[in-house]
Amino acid sequence: MVLLAERYELLRRVGHGGMGQVWEALDTLLGRRVAVKTVLLEDSTDAELSARVFREASATAQLSHPDIVTVHDAGMDEEAPAGPTAFIVMELLEGMNLRDLLAERGTLPLGEALRIGADVASALAASHEIGVVHRDIKPANILVDGRRVTVVDFGIAALTRSADPTIVRPGSTLGTAAYMAPEQAASQPVGPASDVYSLGCVLFTLLSGEPPFSGAHFLAVLQQHAFEAPPLLSDRCDAPDAVTDFLDRMLAKDPAVRPSATEVAETLTYLAAVHDPADDVATPASAPSPGVPSPGALSPQSPSAASPQPAGGESDSTREIPSLPGDQ
Repeated sequence: MVLLAERYELLRRVGHGGMGQVWEALDTLLGRRVAVKTVLLEDSTDAELSARVFREASATAQLSHPDIVTVHDAGMDEEAPAGPTAFIVMELLEGMNLRDLLAERGTLPLGEALRIGADVASALAASHEIGVVHRDIKPANILVDGRRVTVVDFGIAALTRSADPTIVRPGSTLGTAAYMAPEQAASQPVGPASDVYSLGCVLFTLLSGEPPFSGAHFLAVLQQHAFEAPPLLSDRCDAPDAVTDFLDRMLAKDPAVRPSATEVAETLTYLAAVHDPADDVATPASAPSPGVPSPGALSPQSPSAASPQPAGGESDSTREIPSLPGDQ
């Protein structure tokens, strides 16, 4: 038995990623099951790793939203069996992340994909409101359990209102190449619009089966994000003009052209209702946007629940990426 901080009994590993491992655990003090993200500091070459763990806990703990994972506790166990370990304790979520859902089911019906996108955008709007930019929105960081959608893993979140110079280091980029905004790929400052771009890439993936850009090497993908026009969704799948046009705005190279997360939530909620008007159990992320043209109808299916999932950490490659050639 591994007992962390003399309180959390680690039961089984349920996820792992670039910043550590995630365990299903028992909070022996309160007698409840939780998810514990552990980061072993002894073997790390990143001097800022422990600070990054606590930034994640701080950023997530500031957020109160039904579509954002809840943080219960965070700390450091210098006497952990594996060595000095930083940890974050979160709610243990049921369901399946979108990466695994796509692998199991293939592309999602239009109405379902739009509803999921609206919920994620609503969570991002709440995050942006208090100055927190996620910076790693991708299918593996979005969990679905029935109709509940939860955004997890604020591990590289940037506090946009903070003067902390360690949050963004010049000459390096943190994120996942396939879902990275052009300014992020070029190691430029990120903001709320960067999350909107990443969500646009996620929606593109849910509807077409693959992200807008791909390549044999991550640097090739970053170059495409930075310099190539994104493909139209309608060139990859049968999508209405209203959806294609709005997604094209989300994927604009210029951050100033992209809609806000609030506008994304409103517009996708409206479009989801248009494409599934008979779904009386849907819960809109926010009020519909009356200015959006009405595309045709489509009936989505609801994703099925799966086994408990980590509330953070996953196996997609989230890495520190060097600047593109020619970047400052």
